Amino acid sequence: MIRALFEEALRTREPGRAAVCTVGDVDVPDGVDLPTEVALHDLDARPVSDQHIQREIAGTGSRPWGLGVILAASPTDLRRAVPHLAGFPHTARLVVLVTDAASHLNPPLPVLPGLGPWGELVDSRVRRVGDGGWASDLSFAFPVSVPQIVAALVRGMIGGRRERPLPALAAVRGTDAGIWRPGDERCHRTDHVDALLDTTASGYQLPEDAPPRVARASLGHTSWERLGRPGAKAPTRATVDDVPPVDERLVNPLGFTRESEPLTGRLEDRDGRWALVVDGRTRWTVPDDGGVTDVHVAQARDLRAVEIRWGPHSGPLSAVRTVAGLAAAGVPLVSGPVPVWATGLGEELCARLRSVRVEDLDDEHIREEHSVRTRRAALRTHGALARWRRVGAELGLCADTDPEVSVLLCTRRPEMVGFALRQVERQRGVRTETVLALHGFDQEISEVAEAIRAFRASGRELIVHEPGPSLVFGNVLNRSASLASGHMIAKMDDDDWYGPDHLADLAAARTYAGADLVGSSPEFFYLEALDTTVRLAGVSEVYKHHVTGCTLFLDQGVLEEIGGFRPLARSVDTQCLVGVRLAGGRIYRTQGCNFLVRRKGDGHTWTVGAGHFLRRAGTDQLPGWRPSPLLEPDLRDAPVTQVALPWGTHEPAAVRAGSVVETG
Repeated sequence: MIRALFEEALRTREPGRAAVCTVGDVDVPDGVDLPTEVALHDLDARPVSDQHIQREIAGTGSRPWGLGVILAASPTDLRRAVPHLAGFPHTARLVVLVTDAASHLNPPLPVLPGLGPWGELVDSRVRRVGDGGWASDLSFAFPVSVPQIVAALVRGMIGGRRERPLPALAAVRGTDAGIWRPGDERCHRTDHVDALLDTTASGYQLPEDAPPRVARASLGHTSWERLGRPGAKAPTRATVDDVPPVDERLVNPLGFTRESEPLTGRLEDRDGRWALVVDGRTRWTVPDDGGVTDVHVAQARDLRAVEIRWGPHSGPLSAVRTVAGLAAAGVPLVSGPVPVWATGLGEELCARLRSVRVEDLDDEHIREEHSVRTRRAALRTHGALARWRRVGAELGLCADTDPEVSVLLCTRRPEMVGFALRQVERQRGVRTETVLALHGFDQEISEVAEAIRAFRASGRELIVHEPGPSLVFGNVLNRSASLASGHMIAKMDDDDWYGPDHLADLAAARTYAGADLVGSSPEFFYLEALDTTVRLAGVSEVYKHHVTGCTLFLDQGVLEEIGGFRPLARSVDTQCLVGVRLAGGRIYRTQGCNFLVRRKGDGHTWTVGAGHFLRRAGTDQLPGWRPSPLLEPDLRDAPVTQVALPWGTHEPAAVRAGSVVETG
């Protein structure tokens, strides 16, 4: 069908110049001969810089196209095409063909930052192509900017709230611009930017008023073919920051499931390029640039594990980028010794790849834990947001690379203050400000005062207020939110256990899901009266209407848009979720291994008995206090029980000595 739509676009074009642009592992359909007046552009090979664009315009003229066709292998490829479209002539008709897309993505209906060129739209048609592809055919009254239109279509496919710009506003020179700044419409311009990232290795001189220059190796210049030429030196010790980042808005854990088929894939060499091989058959071949797309990830979701058979692929940076992308998506990866040229993965990720064996992942709980640990390491090392935060810190543009979160903590129980503050104190990967509401009592009570002193001694920021006992819970939360200075707000309960990566994982999910509100799947419950822990079956890494109330995580702006928390004594969390949905926002549910809910016999706003949890858990129940290993439980806060061990019997194996070896 792609061929039919492609030929239809060419047949119905207006007289004059036209252009076809390809990006990703895709080409003009077989048997189609382009007319002489239709130019063909391979965006993967098109350098990005003001000078290059000016030369192109000087050589071909800036008269508008009568037709522009963008042929992309996936939405991931289409998003990285945006920077490479800069400087192309405007067009009055644009046809965008995406050959395949992950099933959770939206149709290419534009999400607009402002009306802009869309005010000239006179006709639009969006069609499904085959099982997973999309076609968008747009006509305008006057020629419009191509990158603006494509960027809006990609935003529509990804969905969610408007993206914040990457921390450092940067220009990029070279053919890797879309890899380093996916979706960035203006990264070809050098005016009013913070930095210039150069992948050309040209050594040209910059004017005195130019922004700071950050040099990075081009994927093309680090191919094994080039490195094999006389005088070329292999980057045997490539650093993490040499590896192009992963576009986590499209390559992310969305769609991961705890269950899997009893199938193991292998990432191995097939004719000089890596391929994902399952039962002897190739599912997909890795592109030369090593870029994993949303389509590749979707086609690996059913696998129990993917074993890495280290080979050169097209080059060392490309191979590392492939592994980083699969890891960031949460695909359970297993590896033997990591070759020295792949140390750009980073020590933490290398260790994670070697921490389990394939047979360990037959246990679905262990498989999920391994996926979570691996994706954490990949996203905070190779995610585009984390990478550009580090570039910004390197250039002195920001003081810290960790996100800021204001924690709303409300309690009616003086005896729980110390426990609750310790749950916040153990958080890592974020900077926290805690707003503690002592609901109906004051901080002069000795055990409360001591807990506050100990917390402040840890260096964490703390704001304390004392709402009266007659103030309803919703208004207490609103008052706390008004005292918070962070733009990200997290709600935590006073009696539940939280793992040290709880807030960092929610902040990461907020980034890759683009959701207005993020929370966790309600899975682990400690039934105090029965001294039993149950794990409920839950669906996570999906957009859902419901997340557990003790993990609500949202922007201060979103909270203001929905009118704050409802002034109610009960159902405050539920009404917050309803408010986000009614405002047109999206709610994302991430994994539920980072916290353990304490269920007492009474005193809960959600009044269901222990039998409800036992029936839902079925056989997933164990005696005693048994949190997920991801909670990294502090036994000082554990109740006195007959068992105080993490859930399950498996303890992740220590990383074997010499996780990085000199091979290859």
